[in-house]
Amino acid sequence: MTIIHTRYKSLVPSKGHCDKRLSPKPLLRVWPAAESPFRGYEALPTDGYAQTSGNTAIVIDNGASTLRAGWASDKSPRVNFPATVARYRDRKINKTVSYVGYNAFADATTRGQIRNAFEPGSSIIGNWDVMEGLLDYTFVSLGLSGQDGGVERPIVMTEPVANLAYSRNSG
Repeated sequence: MTIIHTRYKSLVPSKGHCDKRLSPKPLLRVWPAAESPFRGYEALPTDGYAQTSGNTAIVIDNGASTLRAGWASDKSPRVNFPATVARYRDRKINKTVSYVGYNAFADATTRGQIRNAFEPGSSIIGNWDVMEGLLDYTFVSLGLSGQDGGVERPIVMTEPVANLAYSRNSG
């Protein structure tokens, strides 16, 4: 090796000497990072309330990983999102901000605050504050304003098979 300048080194092989450091290196493989499930901001389908009659029930399916909801007259659920809520205090606007479902994966700040409604490895609700946020978001997504604090429709909600009595009484 010959030093050309005091700050920069040039790797010039000497005559008749083969250095392993000077041989070409294999190309590095680049592995793509897993994409987060953020789907982008989508408009909520709020037209369902106007299309249903006064006695059409709201069906809510609490899965272990996703929450699906819709009207009893629909063939498929209108709303389908993960059962996660991210809440944090935004210092710029000095308010608590909540993101529900896929929106909780929007950026690193919200991803660090994600809370699941269910106990790990089960479909039993363990965090009722998160479940309240999920149900509020579900009703807004279905077009229910809840201005008077209630829902004037029948509600059909699923629960896990062989659900324990303590999980029903803790809410």
